[in-house]
Amino acid sequence: MIGVRPPIATAATGANLIGRSFQSTNRAIGRLAVVGILAQISAGRRNRAFEAPVLIEQFEAFERRLASAEGDMRIAPPTRPVPRRA
Repeated sequence: MIGVRPPIATAATGANLIGRSFQSTNRAIGRLAVVGILAQISAGRRNRAFEAPVLIEQFEAFERRLASAEGDMRIAPPTRPVPRRA
């Protein structure tokens, strides 16, 4: 499926994105959360939202590298606004 992929998803949005049932997507999300690939970012047991923190960190690091003319903000300052380090 081509289109925008949200950085934060619920089991319902995930099922819709990958074309699988809610139940199988929910089970897969549970397994990914147990091993630390996904992290639950909402409270409660219903309508839980998840993110992939390592993936988000990697995109932010990539964005910081692209913002510097030298590819390293320790060598050359950014030429545009960039996300803060976590």
